[in-house]
Amino acid sequence: PKKQAVLTANDSKINELLKKLTLEEKIKMIHANSAFAAGGVARLGIPEVMTSDGPHGVRPEQGRNWKPPVGANDAGTYLPTNNTLASTWNPDLGYAYGTVLGSEANARGKDIILGPGINIIRSPLNGRNFEYLSEDPFLVSKMVVGYIRGVQDQGVSACVKHYAANNQETHRDDIDVEMSERALREIYLPGFKAAVQQGGVYSLMGSYNKFRGTWATENAYLMNDILKGEWGFKGLVISDWGSVHHTDLALRNGTDLEMGTDLVLMHYNMDQSAAAVASTATTRGLYDRFYFGDAALEAVKKDPKLEPLLDDKVRRILRVMYATHQLGGTKRQPGAYNTKEHQATALKVAEEGIVLLKNEGNILPLKKTIKTIAVIGANATRENAMGGGSAQVKAKYEITPLQGL
Repeated sequence: PKKQAVLTANDSKINELLKKLTLEEKIKMIHANSAFAAGGVARLGIPEVMTSDGPHGVRPEQGRNWKPPVGANDAGTYLPTNNTLASTWNPDLGYAYGTVLGSEANARGKDIILGPGINIIRSPLNGRNFEYLSEDPFLVSKMVVGYIRGVQDQGVSACVKHYAANNQETHRDDIDVEMSERALREIYLPGFKAAVQQGGVYSLMGSYNKFRGTWATENAYLMNDILKGEWGFKGLVISDWGSVHHTDLALRNGTDLEMGTDLVLMHYNMDQSAAAVASTATTRGLYDRFYFGDAALEAVKKDPKLEPLLDDKVRRILRVMYATHQLGGTKRQPGAYNTKEHQATALKVAEEGIVLLKNEGNILPLKKTIKTIAVIGANATRENAMGGGSAQVKAKYEITPLQGL
């Protein structure tokens, strides 16, 4: 598809660059070296890839290894959540929304923004429903395209997530999802297909869960057969943070870049206490112990037939770097941060996203004879911008529902 062609436009240059990389340098390219950074080969002028959450605003700076945000300069535009964006039913607003996000990520020196989130809103108990667009796969497919194009037209890669069938928070990192092929194709995959073939997304994030018995990040059917085979995806597959479980399976079955923090190592049976990990969190050697670190290096040395797979992963990373103007000599247009224009877009999305379910008895608009209104629930006065984990946004100000009323 034409939307994926931009990623392969520099393959001849990339192939020449690949010839110059040592085996050790290739391995360095395919795993994190900090909480949100990866790769980088100074000898060849290849910079690091800098990623950042989240799907409705650039997350506060975490530093190299989860340092807390400091100061007011990292306060960004607090965009309405993705489910509000979908409630506008307005693809043009989706593009405007993505433009704000891409511009602000660009201004902060980010190369990949970790969004949009498009998993199907299946259960009301899913703690990430606010990050996802909709329960309707057709609406998701329409809205995701504008979002992605808006981000990527700013010279920043979008990263559509979480592929695939990540539709609950409870046991999301160990559940084994079983579903029929028809349900997979008609409900859970259309948004991802549209992201690739219509949105031209540069990167995609794998999910934590298993799918039909195999971890999603190591699932040959999802990654190799469907994503890279049927849909022709030429971009970069990033693991969710700590979602890789096996070196060999992940090398062979689709994951291109393993991400995670230093604390992820506690899940790798490294026999270290949390205190021991934290005390050495600033040493890069911990990241070499990822599955795509020293273990991958040894695997390729032992079986040279794996090197073409390694080359394909590095090639996909370099494709995104060219597409985002990290390589190739061209520069991105300047980004902007928390401007009045960005705030106006946020307001427009909020206004169009409001849904009145049913105005029984013509209660609205309120009559002047009404003197008091009961506002029920703790969230009436609670600020939520910094409560979303990977969806945190450090807002300059936040209007609570009660203040809004």
